[in-house]
Amino acid sequence: MEIAMGAMGLLCSLLPVLMGAMVTASDEAVLLAFKAQVNDGGSLDSWNNSANFCSWEGVTCSHRRPARVVALRLNGTGLAGELSLVIGNLTFLRMLNLSFNSLHGDIPASLGRLRRLQRLYLGDNSFSGTIPANLSSCVSMTIMGLDNNKLGGPIAAELGEKLTSLVVISLANNSFTGLIPVSLANLSHLRYLDLSRNHLVGSIPPGLGSLQNMEKFMLAENNLSGMFPPSLYNLSSLELFEVGYNMLHGSIPNDVGNKFPKMKLFGLGSNHFTGAIPSSLSNISDLKGLVLEYNIFSGYVPSTLGTQGALQYLYLADNKLETNENKGWEFVTSLANCSQLHVLELGGDSFKGKIPGSIVNLSTTLQNLYLMDSKVSGSIPADIGNLIGLNLLGLANNYISGVIPESIGKLENLIELDLHNNSLSGFIPSSLGNLPQLNRLYAYYGNLEGPIPASLGELKNLFVLDFSTNYHLNGSIPIVIFK
Repeated sequence: MEIAMGAMGLLCSLLPVLMGAMVTASDEAVLLAFKAQVNDGGSLDSWNNSANFCSWEGVTCSHRRPARVVALRLNGTGLAGELSLVIGNLTFLRMLNLSFNSLHGDIPASLGRLRRLQRLYLGDNSFSGTIPANLSSCVSMTIMGLDNNKLGGPIAAELGEKLTSLVVISLANNSFTGLIPVSLANLSHLRYLDLSRNHLVGSIPPGLGSLQNMEKFMLAENNLSGMFPPSLYNLSSLELFEVGYNMLHGSIPNDVGNKFPKMKLFGLGSNHFTGAIPSSLSNISDLKGLVLEYNIFSGYVPSTLGTQGALQYLYLADNKLETNENKGWEFVTSLANCSQLHVLELGGDSFKGKIPGSIVNLSTTLQNLYLMDSKVSGSIPADIGNLIGLNLLGLANNYISGVIPESIGKLENLIELDLHNNSLSGFIPSSLGNLPQLNRLYAYYGNLEGPIPASLGELKNLFVLDFSTNYHLNGSIPIVIFK
C-alpha cells in the first residue's frame, strides 16, 4: 500500500514535467507540419532538430515553462503554397504575420481556434475564397490585415458583432461584395478601416459616424452610392479620409475645417458631390492633400486655400469651378505659401481669364501643373522656368496665345509638355533642347512659325514629337532629330 502511494506521489510530481514535454513536442510538431506544406526556398532551414524550436527563424516563445509559441513572424520570407490547417493548433499564438509572401488557397478555418490571437497579418499574398466565418471566434483580435489578396464574398456581420476589440481592419484590394456591415458601428475601439478597392455596393452606414476613435477611414474604389452620411463629419479624430471613385453624392459643410482639425488627406474625388468648396478648409493646419476632382463642385476656389502652407497635393480638376478676368485666381497667390506643393491639377473646369502671373511663384517642388481643357487665355508667363521641379506641364486645349517662353528651357526635369490646341505663335524656342528628360512634346494645332530648331536633336529621351497643323512652320526637318 505504501509502495503504491509512493508511486502515485512520484507520478503526480512528474506530471507537469511530462505534460510540458508533450506540449513542447506538440508546438514543435505543428511548426514542422507547417513547414512541410509550404515551399520556403530555404528561409526555414533553421527549423530542424539541431536547435530548440523557440530559436527558429521567426518563432517567438513565451517565458513560461513549458514554453509555448506566442508569435510567428515570417513576413517577406518567400513562402509559397497553401497555409496548413495545423496552424490552428498553436493555441497560445498571439501574433501571426505571414504577409508579403506567395501563399494561396483558402484561409484555413482552423484559425478560429486561436482564441488568444491578437494580431493577424496575411496581407500581400494570393489567398482566395471567403473570410472563414469562425474567425469571429478570435475574440482577442485587435488587428486584422487581409489586404492585397484575392478574397471575395460578403464581409460577415460577425466581424462587428463579436470582434469588438478590433482597432485595425484592412481588407483593401480584394474582391469583397455586398454591403458594408452596419455592425461595424459596434467597434468602438476602431481607428483604422480600409475597405478600398473592392466591389462593395449600397450606402455607407450612418452608424460609422459614432466611431469617435477613427483616424483613417478608406472606402475608395468601390461601387458605393447614395447620400454621404452627414454623421461622418462627426469623426473629429480623422487624419486620412478617402472615399473617392464611388457614386456618392452630398455636399461639404461650411464648417468642415472645424470638424476635422487633424485632417491630413481629405479625398472625395470621382463622385457626385455638389456645392461650394468651403473656405474653412483653410483652417486645417496640417492638410497635405485635398482631392476633389471629378465632381460637380461649383463657385470660386477659396482665396485662402494655401494660407496654412501645408498643402502638397491639390486636385480640383473636372468640376464646375470658375474664375474670370477679375476674380477667382486669388487662391493661386495663396498657394505660394505651400513650400512643399507637388501637384496642382485644375483642368476641366470653367476657369477663364489670363493665367495669373503669380503661378511662377509656386514652390520649386511642384512636379505636376495641369491646367488643360479649360477656357484659359492670355500668354504663358515669361518666368514659367522658375518652376524647375516640373515633370508635367499641361496647358493644352485652352485659348492661350503669344509665344512659348524661352525660359521653358530651364525646366530640366520636364518629362511631358502639353501645349496643343491653343493659339500659340512665334518661333519654337531653341531652349527646348535643354530638357534632357523630355520624352513627350505635344504642340499641334497652333500658329507656330519658322523652322524646327535643330537643338531638339539633343532630346535623347524624346519618343513623341508632334508639331502637326501649325501651318506657318517652314524649312526642312533637321536630320539630327532622327538620330
